[in-house]
Amino acid sequence: MRKRTVFSLALAAIMTLSACSTATGTEANAPEGHAYAQHKGSLDVSVLRTSHYDFPAYETPEELVKDRPVVAAGVIGGWQQGPILDSGTGVLDYRIILRMRVTEPLKGVKGRSSIPRGLVFIELSQGAVLSDPAVPADQWKPHKSVEDFEKALPAGTKILAFPRERPPHEQAVVDPGARLPAGARLMSVPPQGLILEDPQLALQRPDESTALVGGLEELNAGGAEWLKHRTVQELASHLRGQGFGE
Repeated sequence: MRKRTVFSLALAAIMTLSACSTATGTEANAPEGHAYAQHKGSLDVSVLRTSHYDFPAYETPEELVKDRPVVAAGVIGGWQQGPILDSGTGVLDYRIILRMRVTEPLKGVKGRSSIPRGLVFIELSQGAVLSDPAVPADQWKPHKSVEDFEKALPAGTKILAFPRERPPHEQAVVDPGARLPAGARLMSVPPQGLILEDPQLALQRPDESTALVGGLEELNAGGAEWLKHRTVQELASHLRGQGFGE
C-alpha cells in the first residue's frame, strides 16, 4: 500500500474586503441576549474552511450588503468541479463550484447576464491535495472530492450569499472544469459572504437561538448583529425591511 499524506497548498484569499469596511477583528464573543454555540448541526462546513483569513470584519449584514454588487437568498443546487490552476509550486490548485439557485433576489440579481436563470456559480477552494510519491506532484488529487462537498453541504441547503464576478485567474488554467451555462460567470465571496441554515439546528434550538452558520468564517466574526436572525428567511426579510430588495 502506498503511503499518502495530505498536502495543504497555501492559496490566496478568496476575496480582499474593501478598505472602507469596519475592522473588528476575526473573532467576537457571543453577546448577552443572543444565544450562540459552536456549530454542531448536520452541515459540515469544515470542507469550506481551508484557509485562515485575517480581514476587517463587517459588524452588520447591512454593511456587507452595501459593499457588495450582488446579494441573494436561495438554496444550494449542487456542486461541480471548478478550474484547476497551475500554482507554480508543482502542485495543482483545485477549485470547486457551488451552484446556488436564487429564490429571493435582494440586490443586483435581476437583469444580470452573469446570473442566467437565477443560477449563481461561486468558486471556492477545494482544499488540500493528497501526496502520492508514486506519481508527479501535478498528478496529486484533492483530499475532498466533489462528492464529499455534496455530502457535507447537500443540495437544498438554504443559503444567503454576497458574491461578485471574479476577475480572470492570474494563474495559468490547466483545466477549466465543468462547463458553465452560456453567459454565466464565476463568482467570488468574501470571508463573511456565505451564510447557511442548518436544518438540524433549526429543529433543535430554541426560538432565541440562530440556526445560521458561517461558511468560510464563524457567524459571529463580525459581532452581535449577525446573531439576531434565526433563519435565512428571517435575515432576508430583515434586509428587505432595511430597504434592500428587488
